[in-house]
Amino acid sequence: MRQGNDYSTIHPGRVLKEELDKRELKQKDFASTIGMPASVLNDIIKEKRSVTPDIAILLEAALDKDAAFWLSLQSARDIEIAKKKEEFLRKQQNIDTWKAIQDYCNVRYLERFIKNGLGKNTREKIDCIFQFFKVKNIEELRYCFLTNIDPAFFRKSETLSNDPVCLFTWKYMAFNASESINSAIGRFNKSDLNSLTDALKPIFYENRDTKERLEILLAQYGIRLVYLPNEKGTHVDGFSFWRGSNPTITLTLRGKKLDILAFTLLHEVYHVYNHLDKSNQDKTCISIDGEKTSLEEQDADSFANSQLIPPIEWQLFKAKTEHLSPYSMGPFFRAFSEAYKIHPSIILGRYQHDYKVFDNGRGIERSIN
Repeated sequence: MRQGNDYSTIHPGRVLKEELDKRELKQKDFASTIGMPASVLNDIIKEKRSVTPDIAILLEAALDKDAAFWLSLQSARDIEIAKKKEEFLRKQQNIDTWKAIQDYCNVRYLERFIKNGLGKNTREKIDCIFQFFKVKNIEELRYCFLTNIDPAFFRKSETLSNDPVCLFTWKYMAFNASESINSAIGRFNKSDLNSLTDALKPIFYENRDTKERLEILLAQYGIRLVYLPNEKGTHVDGFSFWRGSNPTITLTLRGKKLDILAFTLLHEVYHVYNHLDKSNQDKTCISIDGEKTSLEEQDADSFANSQLIPPIEWQLFKAKTEHLSPYSMGPFFRAFSEAYKIHPSIILGRYQHDYKVFDNGRGIERSIN
């Protein structure tokens, strides 16, 4: 039971007690005078019982205070109780909604991703998340989740655990990051694929201010480039989609290695030019580490490999060095790099992939500069 001091209004029982004290009337005697059980009077004074119209008339007769006065006090208290009950129900509803939200999105991702966090209280957090996903209520969020957990080109992983809630949240982080890009974006043209790939190669080779130079170059070709963390539960390498007038490529920079960056970017570039279309903006391409490849993914992989290292030259290089120990390949990687202007880490990465040798890269820097 609430105590009187929990309210801003005055319960009529408090005023009644003051009147009895002022008149030096005992509660038992006063109850007898107005024909009321002493226990009922005591409950009113202790603010456990309301003053009804009948009781208000009795108080008017005994204390010369209008029945309307007693009822106005009770009415004010009843209204406050109703409001507090309504506020409690809203809070309870907010808690239920907040719990339901976490069935569909990873709020920890969003607390880190959204500038200034989600909000100070549960209602602000709910509103922030609904705004982030562009939905009005939990039912719309649920529908949005169910229509996004099996995206086009999604590949089921045999080796890694991909949480659909995490993946759904991460995808919308990519959508929102793309929309927040304010820099000028050029006009996208389907015929620019070869021109763009030719322009990418010297950036990879030089590996200098690489991330920034890639952003600028892709913007000139009408493609937004977004970098996002590879959050736990996603294992995403790259993600491409179309929003508005331009496509977007999102990279996670897994391992922060240049060769992985170069391969993943070219892989997604191929998707942008061959599998995405402005007229079908629900279609997305997501590349997840360790997953089986569809025909579209195999095509994108082949394209990335062929653009990074010319296929014929690579086969000749492998034939000339197949008798050598993998751990003596450093000088050969560097010579090949110099001859074809390909960064040595890209050659190392391809060699490790083809021969399944992963500890022979000593002396070759793979970091993104």
